[in-house]
Amino acid sequence: DECRIRSLHSPQNFSLLRRIALNALERESSFGRSIRQKSRRAAMNDQYMISVLVAALPNSTLS
Repeated sequence: DECRIRSLHSPQNFSLLRRIALNALERESSFGRSIRQKSRRAAMNDQYMISVLVAALPNSTLS
């Protein structure tokens, strides 16, 4: 398998990115659905993606 995500520090780096993304989706509360549905909606809707990113900020007051 030539997947580069399995070599060197890539597994740890991508694990951290996945954890950050999941935490951002969990913190976003305007769309009361599952993490999977929130993830799909964020992929399709730029405005929702922005609201997820804002929810990930430490001092977010827009959620």
